[in-house]
Amino acid sequence: MVSAMVANADTAYGLDNALTNLIPWHGPIAPQAHLHTDAPTLDLSGIWRFQLVDSPCDTPTGFTDPQFDDNEFVDLTVPSCWQMVDPAGDAPFGRPAYLNVNYPIPIPASDEDVVVPDENPTGCYRHTFEVGKDFTDAERVLLRFEGVDSFARVWLNGTELGWTKGSRLTSEFDVTAQLHPGRNVLAAAVSQWSDGTFLEDQDMWRMSGIFREVTLLARPHGGIDDLFVHAAWEGDAKLLIDGPDGATVTIPELAVTTTCNTEVTIPDVQPWTAETPRLYDATVSTDTETVTVKIGFRTVAIDGDIITVNGGKIVFRGVNRHEWHPRTGRTLDEETMRADLELMKRHGVNAIRTSHYPPNARFLDLCDEYGMWVILENDLETHGFECSGWDGNPTDDDRCYDCLLNRIQRTVERDKNHPAIIGWSMGNESHCGEGIRLMNEWVKDRDPSRFTHYEGGGRRPHHLRCVDGHVSVHGVGRSRA
Repeated sequence: MVSAMVANADTAYGLDNALTNLIPWHGPIAPQAHLHTDAPTLDLSGIWRFQLVDSPCDTPTGFTDPQFDDNEFVDLTVPSCWQMVDPAGDAPFGRPAYLNVNYPIPIPASDEDVVVPDENPTGCYRHTFEVGKDFTDAERVLLRFEGVDSFARVWLNGTELGWTKGSRLTSEFDVTAQLHPGRNVLAAAVSQWSDGTFLEDQDMWRMSGIFREVTLLARPHGGIDDLFVHAAWEGDAKLLIDGPDGATVTIPELAVTTTCNTEVTIPDVQPWTAETPRLYDATVSTDTETVTVKIGFRTVAIDGDIITVNGGKIVFRGVNRHEWHPRTGRTLDEETMRADLELMKRHGVNAIRTSHYPPNARFLDLCDEYGMWVILENDLETHGFECSGWDGNPTDDDRCYDCLLNRIQRTVERDKNHPAIIGWSMGNESHCGEGIRLMNEWVKDRDPSRFTHYEGGGRRPHHLRCVDGHVSVHGVGRSRA
């Protein structure tokens, strides 16, 4: 019998508890939009030192210490998936596994503790980098992970920053107090399985690692931490950008100069559509930071059972798109993303459902640019619970509701400024439950300008409440995009 780490047991503490405590994260700051800024950033991509062990209990003693001798580690490129290292040959770190409905680890029943096996492959990462005064003099410094599968525990210069779950979601840690002038050592222990695995049963190739970018961000005093762009079109354009009071908003092409939190009406604006993806370059500035934003003006509504944009009916000719490359797995470069979109456009595809998780953030910039109707899907699927008659299904287990809300909040907050996104999806094939309703209500309150969607209620319809008068909830059932 395989031993297991058990949540909430008297003997569970520290790492054991974090892996299975049904808490989404500890340490990261609140989610916010990805912004293109002139504040200093440092891309930490490149060669890291790496060792794979059989269990999180087997990580080398002291490997998080800056002075640790990692000569027995090997080089590994970050971002990458460790199973994609020579998978057709020696496969030193295992091979990718394809699964549809079945989970890779046993699922708990409703009357059982949440467990993950002790036999839980764990990647130990170390990376040394240097920073100058741009970072050490900043008011705050953030460390951003854009995608880590499935559980990451993180240290900087020997100090633990916390841990995070949600494989295809951004996590940002405040590292101001831990960052040193000159040499710094970042360490992470990435475990393949956690309680987050039970929320990530998508029909796809399964693989692990730090598979998206890692970035250091210097945050200036009086800077722009978050923005929410509201850009509607109803003959004239209306613009309101939620942001720091007094920050200046400029759109040179439209001769617009205004401030955040002030609504303006702008005549003679070309609206954004998937067929005519008209974008306007804007800046939002304070005394210490300027953020660039590409604004597309459009209004999404539902008229009966018809989705309209800018008052006209739209028809999806769409695809469900996974992130995948035959050589790099879930790690995609911009060239691959552009090739995907150009292939779709050549074949008349105009809509993408990001099945079944948020994609690399850069891909959504490109959807704005090329023109795609996007249904942005949350990182959620619990299909494997169908095998037990949906007993213990997380979307109807109140112990999991904080995890579900954390996932949809991270989804919406990161990507809320993209005109290509016209609807939010709660997830895929996770049956019915109060958790789905709670997520939907949060989304409708946060962003009533888009419709919401969920596929996976089966024969038992789940009634998602509309909280906005002119954009209602999209019907539940099989998605056509």
